[in-house]
Amino acid sequence: MNELHDLLERATDRIESPDLAAQALVGARRRRTTQRGLAAAGAAAVLVLVVALAGQLTRGDDHTAPPVAPTPTPSADAAATAPPIARGRIQPVWDPRGAESLPVVDLGVPRVMESLSPGVVTRPVAVLDDGERARLVSADGLVAALPLPDGLGRQRTVSLSPDGTKLAAVGISGAFWRTLDGDWQRVELDDEGQVTGEGIEVTWSPDGSSLVLRSHLAGVRVDLDTAAQDRLPMLRDYASWTFAPDGTVVTTGLPGVREWDDGEVSRETRLGPLENLQRPLVDDAALVAARGNTSWPEERQPDDFDGLIALDRETLATRGFLRVPDQVGYYVDGGVLTPIAWLDDDTVAFTVLPEDAPKEYLLTWDVETGEISRVSCWLTSYDVVFATDLLGR
Repeated sequence: MNELHDLLERATDRIESPDLAAQALVGARRRRTTQRGLAAAGAAAVLVLVVALAGQLTRGDDHTAPPVAPTPTPSADAAATAPPIARGRIQPVWDPRGAESLPVVDLGVPRVMESLSPGVVTRPVAVLDDGERARLVSADGLVAALPLPDGLGRQRTVSLSPDGTKLAAVGISGAFWRTLDGDWQRVELDDEGQVTGEGIEVTWSPDGSSLVLRSHLAGVRVDLDTAAQDRLPMLRDYASWTFAPDGTVVTTGLPGVREWDDGEVSRETRLGPLENLQRPLVDDAALVAARGNTSWPEERQPDDFDGLIALDRETLATRGFLRVPDQVGYYVDGGVLTPIAWLDDDTVAFTVLPEDAPKEYLLTWDVETGEISRVSCWLTSYDVVFATDLLGR
C-alpha cells in the first residue's frame, strides 16, 4: 500500500511534505513491483477522499494543523518566499522512457552493470544489492562479492560512503559499518528499534565520518570514530532533507527550505510557487530536487508539471526546470527520479526508473541547457549506491 500512501501524501502536500527520499524504501518498492496493481486498486477506492482533500487545500479551508516544529523557527516576516518559476527557465517535457537512446558520457562507472567480470575490487565506485547478494563494483567493470552481517533480511539497506572507503549495512539484525579492508562493526544504538529493521534510510555525512539512520519515526546521527549519537528531530515523519557540503542539515518540507544550525533554524525560504520539493541535493550555491506539482488549474500552465528543478540556494530562484510526463505522479511521488550528485556548477547526476522499463539509469542533466546524457544502467531488481565523490574523477 506504499503507492496508496504516496497518493494521499501528494493530495495533502500542504498539510505535510512527504519523505520520499528514503532510498532503502524506494529499493524495497522496486522489488515489489508486482504489487503495484493491487495498490492502484486501493488508491482508486479512496479517490473521492483524495479529491475532497485536494479541493479543501485549493480553497484554503484546510483545518488540519501541521505538526509542531521541533524547535523555534524564524517569524513569518523574517522568511522570504521563493519567486515563481521563470518561464524562460522551463525546459521541454522529457520522457525518461527514451533514456536508452541518449548520448553517452563517461563518469568512471561501468556503462552496463549486468556486464561485469569477477575480480578484485580495491576501489569500489558502486554497490549492487538485490536482497540475495551484495557486490562491489570497480570503475573498470570488475565485481566482487560483499559479505554482509547475518540476519539483515531481504529489505536491508547497504550503502557506500561518498569517497568509496566505507560501507554501512542496516537490517533486522542491527546496524553495522566497516572500512573496505576492515571487519564489520556493530553500531550500538541508544534506541535501536527506532532506526534498525527493514527499509531504513542511510545517509552519509559529506566527509564520511558519520552516518544518519532514519525511519519515519526518528533520525539519529552516529559518529563512527567516537560512537557519539545525537537525534535529529527535524527529520521525523516525512521530512525531505539532505546535508550541505559543510554538514549543515537542509530540509525542504513545509513551510519552506530550512537550514539548521545546532538544532535551530538559521535560514528559511518559503516554497511558495515551488509547491513541493523532494529528495533534495545541495551544493555550496545551488539546490536541486524532484519537484512535485500540486496545482491542477482548469487551464494547465507550463509549470504545472513534475520534474527536476535546480535552484539558487539562497533565493530559490529557478535555474532550470526539467519537466517529465506526470503519469499520475509516477516519477516524483513514486520515488524513482532522484538527484545524487552535483558534478560541477551546472551538471547534476541523477537516477531514474522509466515507467515499465526493465532497467534503471544513471544520467546527467545540464541545468542551464537542458542537455541529458546516459552514464550507466542496471536491472531493476538491483539497488545501486554510488560513491558520489568519485563520479567523473
